[in-house]
Amino acid sequence: MDTEDLCALVSDFDPAEAAAEELLAHPDHGPARPGGPGGRLLELRGPTVVLRDPRAGDLCELPASGLYACRTAALTALAANQLLDPGVVTVSLIGSGTAGRIQLLVISRSVPDVSHIAVHSPGGRRDSPVDHGVAGALEATGIGLTVTRRAAEATFGASLVVVTEPVVNELCLGHLAPGSVLVNATGRGLPAEMAGCVSAVYVDDLGLLEGAGCGCPRSGAAAGPSAPAQEHLGVEADLRQVFTGEHPGRACADHILLVELLSGAASHMRLDLALAERIHRAALRHRLGVPSPG
Repeated sequence: MDTEDLCALVSDFDPAEAAAEELLAHPDHGPARPGGPGGRLLELRGPTVVLRDPRAGDLCELPASGLYACRTAALTALAANQLLDPGVVTVSLIGSGTAGRIQLLVISRSVPDVSHIAVHSPGGRRDSPVDHGVAGALEATGIGLTVTRRAAEATFGASLVVVTEPVVNELCLGHLAPGSVLVNATGRGLPAEMAGCVSAVYVDDLGLLEGAGCGCPRSGAAAGPSAPAQEHLGVEADLRQVFTGEHPGRACADHILLVELLSGAASHMRLDLALAERIHRAALRHRLGVPSPG
């Protein structure tokens, strides 16, 4: 399967549910589980990920970058569902290309009560994540869409702000709304200007915190040296702890919460078996992909 197939399939199931399943599969913050039902596993072969059954051989091949993008989007949706207060959700996406496109499709499928999405592409119209497929999917679900020229226009009033492109000082996100959730899916730290507006920091997996280089210490611990947006804050919890109720999540309706997706960093990218299995089943249902000669 290629990236186009992935984009066509992510609306067929709930990626946020798959992300929660994978987080629950390694509660001690160890590596992602190596095998699924019947001993199925994922293998990275260059730019390709292979879902393999030891008895039946290779089941499907996926672009690794596409699967990573799907996992990041699924974690974004899970974070939104766990940390946003109930009510109408307005979304801002700062991103481009395939990663941004998959974010839009997953958010429209997995985050309830989204009324509107505003998109800013730092790469300009040429790299915009909004294509006919995305626009059609949003229209079909009744979600309004705006494409803006500046990031601050996209983030104005948004309850969920998702950043997939590295943010530099010149790229101002503007004033974030009280009660909003900011998801940093860039794999890099956010600018220091953001520090003053963030009330609490969460991560996708505490097991990736040590040596992540994002400057997100545990709550109450000393901050790391490379923490532009979070050096004055510790990490409250990870998404697994919030999902299972070990941590209560949002403490105040007006707090702006930052979610650092540590697995978005190149050195920590994980293969998500639960997600790959759902993509495989959806592909079989819709007969997408090209049969392998083998």
